[in-house]
Parts: sequence; C-alpha cells; structure tokens
Amino acid sequence: MQEQLEQLSTVNAPWAAQRAQYALQVAQAVQQGQLSPSEAKEILADLINVDKLNQDAHDAEMRAALVFGVTQLAMMLG
Repeated sequence: MQEQLEQLSTVNAPWAAQRAQYALQVAQAVQQGQLSPSEAKEILADLINVDKLNQDAHDAEMRAALVFGVTQLAMMLG
C-alpha cells in the first residue's frame, strides 16, 4: 500500500504524484504525533474526493491505484 503511493509519487503525472506525496506526508505526520488519525482520515478523504479527482485525473488505472493506496492508508490509521 505505502509502496504503491511511493511509486505513484514519482510518476510523470503531477496530479497523481502530488496527491501520493501528500498522502505519505500525512501518514508520517500521524506517526510523529503531529496529526490525529481522525484529522488524517479527513485529509486523505479529501485527496481522493471523486469530483476533484475526476477533474484532474485522466488515467483511470493511475486514479484507481491512488484511490486504493490512499484508502488503505486511511484504514491503517485506525
């Protein structure tokens, strides 16, 4: 899951790379006690908000990978 986000963070699609990087930063902030799991879940949910994501995402496979990775990360946070 986190590996998938790490891979997406380096792709040549700014909309996916930025969201994946941000998701990883959110997870790190939770681990460091800078964010609560509930705050992180709200942020992660916003990252994959369907309306916003559909405006930017042109690659369905990459969009699905991002949604899956972020959803799995949110589930692991508690």
